[in-house]
Amino acid sequence: MRKIILFIFFTGWFLSCSDRLEELNKPTKDAVAVPAETLFSNGLNNLFFMMNNSDANRNVFRMYAQYWAQTQYPEESQYNMVTRRNPDNVWRDGYRDALQDLAQAKIRVSETWELLGLSEAERDNQYASIDISMVYGYAILADLFGAIPYSEALDINILQPKYDAAEDVYADLITVLDNAIDLIDGGEAGFSSRQDFLYGGDASKWKKFGNSLKLKLAITIADVDAGKAATMISEAVTSGVFTSNADNAEIIYLDAFPNTNPIHEDLVQSGREDYVVANTIVDKLLALSDPRLPVYADPLDDGVTYEGGIYGDNNTFSQSSHIGAAFYNPELPGLLLDYAEVEFYLAEAVERGVTIGGTAAEHYNNAITASMEYWGVDAADIATYLANPAVAYATAEGGGTYKQKIGVQQWIAFFNRGIEGWSTWRRLDFVGFNVPPLLTYNDIPNRFIFPIEEATLNGTNLQAAKQLIGGSDDVQTKVFWDVN
Repeated sequence: MRKIILFIFFTGWFLSCSDRLEELNKPTKDAVAVPAETLFSNGLNNLFFMMNNSDANRNVFRMYAQYWAQTQYPEESQYNMVTRRNPDNVWRDGYRDALQDLAQAKIRVSETWELLGLSEAERDNQYASIDISMVYGYAILADLFGAIPYSEALDINILQPKYDAAEDVYADLITVLDNAIDLIDGGEAGFSSRQDFLYGGDASKWKKFGNSLKLKLAITIADVDAGKAATMISEAVTSGVFTSNADNAEIIYLDAFPNTNPIHEDLVQSGREDYVVANTIVDKLLALSDPRLPVYADPLDDGVTYEGGIYGDNNTFSQSSHIGAAFYNPELPGLLLDYAEVEFYLAEAVERGVTIGGTAAEHYNNAITASMEYWGVDAADIATYLANPAVAYATAEGGGTYKQKIGVQQWIAFFNRGIEGWSTWRRLDFVGFNVPPLLTYNDIPNRFIFPIEEATLNGTNLQAAKQLIGGSDDVQTKVFWDVN
């Protein structure tokens, strides 16, 4: 189902529909009395923004994953994290804008559900939608930084929260996620369709999202706790994960500012020419005769030639392939998790010895097919691609390891999801990234540095956090699940 995001409509609707809220004993501070629905919608919107925007001050991960190169200012494609203080901005997008609103939404649900006449099942479905969203957000932050405030985070009475090791964060997130999945009653409502712009209040779809997220977390920890991962994978598949692109955790943006896809804001509304498609991805797509190339990139003026910008260098906009026209569409969907991703995880699960049905090759083919169908590739072109010896599972990547085969194809499919593209490279260690001509560090980073402002605002706990990841704020320190 296509999900339409209606942020402007929400505000007017909530102001006009106050009949039920009049029953509430309103606190003296109006900000405290913001409806749970508003907080949930806003927090979820901000989570999508964090994951989908392409602002060089924030979401630099299309550069880190070597999908995009830059023109005049190539610092981010050289893995420079300091000049624009990217970690600080991602931190604020995650904690202040997304997680804080979601946490407050849960509090408001607990305070108002009876007064609003909700059933316990409706309340629990709302709790579950919030918790699944928060698990997603916290997992992303843990993946980026390696240690984050968690157990003391978002408490207004704790201004300087301690940091928790990412492995401890993951352990609790898995528990929270399991509880959320168990709470869901697919036959009852959650937030209404006006409030839930992701799944329109369909609790059964939230359950699929929760299980698919559980599968993702399981695969992420598989190299450090294979037994736990196998159990989680089996449970998620049995309970029900995504089975088609119709299940995708995506929203459709609108064609008018401020509700356009944030990429449109950076590529069109800004009037700037800062990005081109990187040679890393263009060269790989050319080598594989990948039919997604004309979707991901535009040819040069001759209408035939594709020329990726040199990753990490200054590139001339007019002499490099531009980002594909699809990404200039203001209504381009924003994604958190999709069916192609699920099928790649299932392929990997089979290779790791988990019995889930199907072969690794079948799930691998399903994943590639789902990605290509999502971008409108014809069935005949998909079949030709899957038959290509450089792509076919038995012979792909020169008959390389499953991590190399799956890793490369998953990286290609993640073209518009930079955080996941970079994390896939870190986790599976597939060969294919280029070292920039001018590299800020000694090698391609394995993690984000801690926000600069944390040294001032939370210095003591920041020092303790460094000990949790090995003693220093080193970009080469690997996150706990990155053991190879």
